[in-house]
Amino acid sequence: MQQLLLNLLPDPSPSLSHFMPGDNAEFLEALQRWLEAPQAYPGNLFVVWGAEGVGKSFLIRCLAEQGFMPLPLNEQILPTTQTGWLLDDAQKLDAKGQQDLFRQLIRLAQTNERLLVTLDVSPDMQDALREDVRTRLGAGHIYRLNPLSEPQQRALLAKRAAQRGWQLTDDVLDTLYQRAPRDLSHLTQLIERLDQLSLEQKRRITLPLLRTALTETNAPF
Repeated sequence: MQQLLLNLLPDPSPSLSHFMPGDNAEFLEALQRWLEAPQAYPGNLFVVWGAEGVGKSFLIRCLAEQGFMPLPLNEQILPTTQTGWLLDDAQKLDAKGQQDLFRQLIRLAQTNERLLVTLDVSPDMQDALREDVRTRLGAGHIYRLNPLSEPQQRALLAKRAAQRGWQLTDDVLDTLYQRAPRDLSHLTQLIERLDQLSLEQKRRITLPLLRTALTETNAPF
């Protein structure tokens, strides 16, 4: 029964049209231009950096929805792609992964294939990456993804709830911000869980239901 109810959820297919610009309007405009007009190296490399929870994973999901594929670092010969490649959290690569990435970046310089990479800090500030990898990444388009302000986050969460067919009331939203971690990724997951609980239990989304969702994540109430 639970799986049946979850299947009734609206399709959460990510889209850049759902990306609230906030202070990232310049970044979004540059990304759209990059997606529409393939460029030669280093213009085919796009690096996005920012703290955890600012929307990098959502961005990766948006491009995957458009046909971008995860970059297979350890493969010598890659399949042909008409869209591009994705590499999330490149700073987490081990020594072998960095060597494979360096090889792929050299290959990228000889093609028009696009690659989007996400990092926690800008390439020139990376302590975890080799210098030659940092240098290669630093040659592309580099943009910081800034976090949304609290009012912008609230507006986005209310919009996400409305897309799922329910209203996120002020008392639920206020309590959410008082009790839950304030990074957007965590807050969005709680909104999705509230939606699931509402369907499973056939209950309106109120403070008692929020209490259940927060208890699942060990957040104090």
